[in-house]
Amino acid sequence: MHALHTQAQARYASSMNARSLGISIVFVAGCAVGGASARFVVPPASALQAATLTKWEYLCPAMPFNAVAEPANKAGAEGWEMVNYDPKAGIGCFKRPKL
Repeated sequence: MHALHTQAQARYASSMNARSLGISIVFVAGCAVGGASARFVVPPASALQAATLTKWEYLCPAMPFNAVAEPANKAGAEGWEMVNYDPKAGIGCFKRPKL
């Protein structure tokens, strides 16, 4: 009976060592990934960056699907860039830098 008890203790100790080793590996890997991921964090914007960002104005007129070219060309001639057109709604959206 003593031999069975000793074997059970050995198996338990072995499984605990393997579990501890596994937990240690996961911990070290997590620390390594956590430290490496800091390189991918976007730094906060500064006041200087905010002052130099392009400001945009938008125009979203109704434009029926069969008559898109004329209003789009007119807007383009005025410096507008088409960014979206929804044929179901018949609305086109344009943007241009704010002056």
